[in-house]
Amino acid sequence: MKTRVRAVIIEDGKVLLIKRTKPDVIYWVIPGGAVEENETDEQALIRECREELGVDIVVKDLFFKMDSKKPETSGQKEHFYLCEIKGGKLGTGHGPEFTNSSIYIGKHEIEWTEIKGLKKIDLKPKDIRDLIYNKFLTNK
Repeated sequence: MKTRVRAVIIEDGKVLLIKRTKPDVIYWVIPGGAVEENETDEQALIRECREELGVDIVVKDLFFKMDSKKPETSGQKEHFYLCEIKGGKLGTGHGPEFTNSSIYIGKHEIEWTEIKGLKKIDLKPKDIRDLIYNKFLTNK
């Protein structure tokens, strides 16, 4: 069973997101990706944040776990962790999504997004959007 990990990075009332733009579709995701064989969740998060964002992180706490709701990824687990940036330069990612045209997943833009504006964007999955909004804005 595949596991994907995501780094929930919150600073000054904003969450760090990746905006994906494909023909006719714009949506946002939490940075992260697949856990590779013989890799822990923490190791995968550190690698993915270097690749996608160009930063080093500290993994703090597990925030949320869920099973994928998409039919094409049935059985896949998603783990969301609260993380903090500890170094590197945001926007200097070098992962395969930047260098391998055969796995092109759309335009990739890093954005700090106000938590109070999360309900206005298509952040996938919707469950995490609502959890972040409620936890960090309304303290529920």
